[in-house]
Amino acid sequence: MFRTKLTSNGFTLMELIIVIVLTGIVAGVVYPVIMYGINSSKQFDEAKEISVRARLAVERISRDLRYAIPNSIRTHSVNSTNDSIEFGDSIFQSHYSTIDGTSSPYTLNDDTGLTIPNASFISIYNTSADDFYSYPNSPSVFDVTSISGNQVQFNANQKPYSPDHRYSLFNTCVCYSLDTNGILYRYAGYDPSQDFQTDATEKNILIDNVQGVEFKYYPGNLSNAAMVSITLIVKVGDSQMTYHQEVHIRNVP
Repeated sequence: MFRTKLTSNGFTLMELIIVIVLTGIVAGVVYPVIMYGINSSKQFDEAKEISVRARLAVERISRDLRYAIPNSIRTHSVNSTNDSIEFGDSIFQSHYSTIDGTSSPYTLNDDTGLTIPNASFISIYNTSADDFYSYPNSPSVFDVTSISGNQVQFNANQKPYSPDHRYSLFNTCVCYSLDTNGILYRYAGYDPSQDFQTDATEKNILIDNVQGVEFKYYPGNLSNAAMVSITLIVKVGDSQMTYHQEVHIRNVP
């Protein structure tokens, strides 16, 4: 009688244990590398998002500030130090030849040949924020009654005068302000006598996830332009970025 030798192609228990142990060792080495790559990619995406959002927000503020009525800029500390900045938002800045009239309404004659847009207010030789925000008793901000051709008609207690014959037209004040929830808002649709928090008809989100913002205003003088320093801190996930920019402001009234 012949016997056939039986062979086995399976794994022994010892071999299985060795394989499991080696697999665990490899996984323990590879897993942190994979997770590091995933986290690095996530942090890179977050940092990129923060950079883009912060840059766009600061550029929007800077663009508005460059068109501010001369000497109308002021800062507020609403929830933290200098977390808000306010100014008159000019839509047209030009030059006039004469202001006619012996009593209100007066007529300003623009001599540039430019098309004058419709506006609610005119500012002539504004030299301080105090004067600007004392409207309707301001010596430099007046109600426009009509605009026709090259003429702007406005009401004033007495005839204003600008040594350089400059004037600005505007419809609203603007304020950027940070709330307690980390949202930086842009307020508009109110006049210089009103409060942006209670009277503004427009309130739009500029950027959220803001950890802090600070505006510093440096008034100009005869030899240097005014300047606004903006520091914006934004956080998304575990990534945080501080964005800083300086904006030079035209301050000749």
